[in-house]
Amino acid sequence: MNKLNTIILLLILSAYVHAQSMLERPALNKLKPDAQVMVQTWLNKNCGAAEQKRFEIKLSQLGSVLEPVFWEAFRMGPTEADLKTLSAVAVKRYQDRNIWLLQFGDVQMGKEETKRQLAIPEKQYIEREIKQYKERYKTAALTGVGLIGTVQSETELKKIANDVDNPAQSAAQESLKLINLQRKY
Repeated sequence: MNKLNTIILLLILSAYVHAQSMLERPALNKLKPDAQVMVQTWLNKNCGAAEQKRFEIKLSQLGSVLEPVFWEAFRMGPTEADLKTLSAVAVKRYQDRNIWLLQFGDVQMGKEETKRQLAIPEKQYIEREIKQYKERYKTAALTGVGLIGTVQSETELKKIANDVDNPAQSAAQESLKLINLQRKY
């Protein structure tokens, strides 16, 4: 499956995931449908700088109504449906990756690195993908909180930002910077 087919599969599964997540996420469910889609897209998408800026503007315009939604997303993480979708896509990516490594790895990366990459078990690859996705999702949620910038959010973000054992510490610190930046304007 090429990249376009993977994207189409993700979009189809995303619609299903969106429907399922509505039942699991009461704060998200309170939003208007267009705002729900925007939040879900924000939480699930890696976008370029220009596209991210457009989302930031739209999210900021919606304002504090999103605060409980982003906190809900941060605390709960991705839905089970999101994780199942990601897992299925990760299996396909792993297979495609190994095919590429077998065909081009030695020339592009060298024999030793190719051998090392091919030695990574599928389960380990998928677990790493899921872990990274969960971290991106929570980071996106905290960034959303930072864009809204309420006093209540700032207090909670400071707790996370000061907790050296919290994996979201740096995301909370960046969100606090966003809040401070918002205040300047």
